[in-house]
Amino acid sequence: YIVKTTVPAQQALLDVQSIESWAKETDWAGLEIVKHTPKLGKRHAQVEFKAYFKTPNELQTHHELSAFVKVKSKADNDARWYFLDPTVAMTITQKQPCICGSGEKFKRCCGGYI
Repeated sequence: YIVKTTVPAQQALLDVQSIESWAKETDWAGLEIVKHTPKLGKRHAQVEFKAYFKTPNELQTHHELSAFVKVKSKADNDARWYFLDPTVAMTITQKQPCICGSGEKFKRCCGGYI
């Protein structure tokens, strides 16, 4: 699910085995949506959340502010929201076309959120 909901240009760069191992080995205890900012621009949004998980000694919290981009599918003209993963090392310059396929330059689109 994490891979499929990451922006398609980053999916092949993800370490799927590590993600799968982390998800299976973690004893998840809950999710709290702290804040949702649906309109950061034409196609961007943010979600602040806390994911709770258990360790042998205590309950821990992963607190994150995640950026998302709305991408239109050319095949069926439908739109989906995708996670922009700031931990993925990409070789893209600010002047190249954006990874979301918007047609804008990366720096004017998703570059500000990664």
